[in-house]
Amino acid sequence: MKKAGVSAIEIFKYKMLLLGMINILVLSLMSGILGAGYLGISFAILIIFISFHSLWLSSMVTRYIRGRNARGQYRSSLKFFRGALLYVLVTGTAFCAVFVVFSNQLGSFLVRDIHIGICLLPIAVIILIYGLSEVVCGYLQGMNFYMPVKIFYLVRQVTCFAGSIAGMKFLGRYGQKVANLKHNSAVVSVYSAFGALLGILAGGLAGLILLVVFCLLLRREFHAMRGRDTARFQETAFQGFQVMLSLGIMQGIRHIMFLAPLPLNYILYVRLCVRDGDSAPWIKTGGYLFGEAVPIMAVFIAIYVMLNHKNYRQLSSHWKNEAYVLFREKVFAMILSVMTLALPVCAVVSVLAEPILKCLSKEAAKEGVSVLVYTAIWAVLFLFEVMALRIMELWNETLYLYLTILMSFGVQTVFAVLSFKTFKIGSMGITLGVLVQAVFFVIMFLIKFVKRLRLSGNQLKKLIMAVIVALAGALIILLIYQLAGDKLSAGVAIAVSAIPGVLLYLAAVTFLRIVSDKEAEQMPGGELFLRLNELLHR
Repeated sequence: MKKAGVSAIEIFKYKMLLLGMINILVLSLMSGILGAGYLGISFAILIIFISFHSLWLSSMVTRYIRGRNARGQYRSSLKFFRGALLYVLVTGTAFCAVFVVFSNQLGSFLVRDIHIGICLLPIAVIILIYGLSEVVCGYLQGMNFYMPVKIFYLVRQVTCFAGSIAGMKFLGRYGQKVANLKHNSAVVSVYSAFGALLGILAGGLAGLILLVVFCLLLRREFHAMRGRDTARFQETAFQGFQVMLSLGIMQGIRHIMFLAPLPLNYILYVRLCVRDGDSAPWIKTGGYLFGEAVPIMAVFIAIYVMLNHKNYRQLSSHWKNEAYVLFREKVFAMILSVMTLALPVCAVVSVLAEPILKCLSKEAAKEGVSVLVYTAIWAVLFLFEVMALRIMELWNETLYLYLTILMSFGVQTVFAVLSFKTFKIGSMGITLGVLVQAVFFVIMFLIKFVKRLRLSGNQLKKLIMAVIVALAGALIILLIYQLAGDKLSAGVAIAVSAIPGVLLYLAAVTFLRIVSDKEAEQMPGGELFLRLNELLHR
C-alpha cells in the first residue's frame, strides 16, 4: 500500500506537470513571443534554483520519515520534519534575500536585460514556498496520508493556472499604460510576465495554506502516533537539519547538473554571443525555447514517463529477485518503445515544426522552427538518458552515476562555450549542447553496462528497423506537407499531413512484425501494437 500510494502520487505529479506546461503554452499565446520570452526565461531561472534547492525534498523527507516510523520512532520523525523545515527556511530565505536585493543586477548579468529583474522578485518567494510545500508533502506521505497531498497538488496547479492568466491580463493592461508613457513597448511584455508569475506565486501560497490546514486537521492522528513511540533514543531537529544539509547538497548538485544545461546554455549564449544593445532578439529566442519548444516536448516527455512508471517498478522487482532474463527483456521492451512510439512522435514534431508554431503563436520565425526541431531531437535522447539514470539507480551505481552526470555536464558546457566563442554557430549551440550531454551520458552508460543488457542480434535488428520505419514515416509526412501545406491553414495542414503518414507507419510496423505480442505486453504503450497485431494478423 505504501509503494502504491507513493507511485500514485508520482504519477499525479506528472499529470500536474502536464497541466503546468499547457499553462505556459496558453500564457505564451496570450502574451506574444516577447512576453513568452520574459516568462520562459524566468521559468528557466526558477528551474535552476528549484532543481538545486527543493526538487528532491519530498522524496527524501518521505524516505526518512517512513524509515523512522517503521522502527517506532514517531517522535524522531517529527524532529526530522522540523529539521527539514529549518533547512528550507534557512536556505530558502537566503535565496529569497539574494533575489530581492540583487534582482536588477542578476537580470543584467544573466541575460543582459534589466527589465527581467522585476520578474525575479516573485521567483524569490516561489522558491521558498515551493520548498516548504515539498517538505510538508514529504512528511504527510511518510505518515501514510496520500489524499491530502493529491488534493494539494491539484488545488495548487489549478490555482496557478487561473491566477497566472488573471495576473497576466490585469498587469498587462497596466503595463500598456506605462508603455504609452515611457514609449517602450517592451514594458507590456515585462508586466504581463510579472503578472503571470504573481498568479503562480498566489497559487503556491494557496497550496501551502491548504497543506497547513490539512496538518491541523490531522494533528490528533499525529499525536496518537507519537504516543506509541517506543524508541529510547530521540533525534533532535538539528540532526535532521544536518542530514538535509549534507545529503541535500549532493542531491541538489545532481539535479542541477542533470536539468540545468539548457538554461545554462541560454545564459552562455547571451553572455558570450550577444553584444550590448536592444535585448528583444535574444528575449525572443528565450520565448521560442522556454515559452514554446520546451513546454511542447515536456508534455510529451511527461506522458511517456507516466506510461513507463510501472515498468521501472517491475524492473526493480526483477533485479531484486535476480530474475535477470526478465530484467533484460523489460529493458529491451522499454528501448523498443522509445524507438517505435517516442521517436516517431518527435520526428513528426520536427517535420511539422512550422505549422505547429503557427497554431500556438500565429507566427513561425525561422529561428523558432529551428529551436523546436532541435528540442524534439533532444526529447528522444533525454528519454534514453532518464532510462540510463534509472537503471544505474537500480544497480546502486551511485559513484558512477555522479561521475557520468558530472562528466556529461562538463563536456556539454565546454562544447557550448566553444560553439559560441570559436564556432560562432549562434542560438543553435543552446540545443546542440544538451544533445551532446545526452549522447555522452548514454555512451558512458553503455561503456560500463552494455554487457549486462546483452542485447541479441535479433533485438538490434528490430531497433534498426524501427528507426528506419520511423524516419520513413516522417519523410512521407514532410512530403505531403510540402505538397499541400502551403494551400491550407496550419491546423488542417497538420491533420492532412500527419494522419496518412502515421497510419502508414503503424501499418509498416505491424506487417514487418517489429513489435511482437510478447514485447508489446511489456512495453509502455504496447496496447496499441497488441490491438494492431490482432487486427492485421488474424
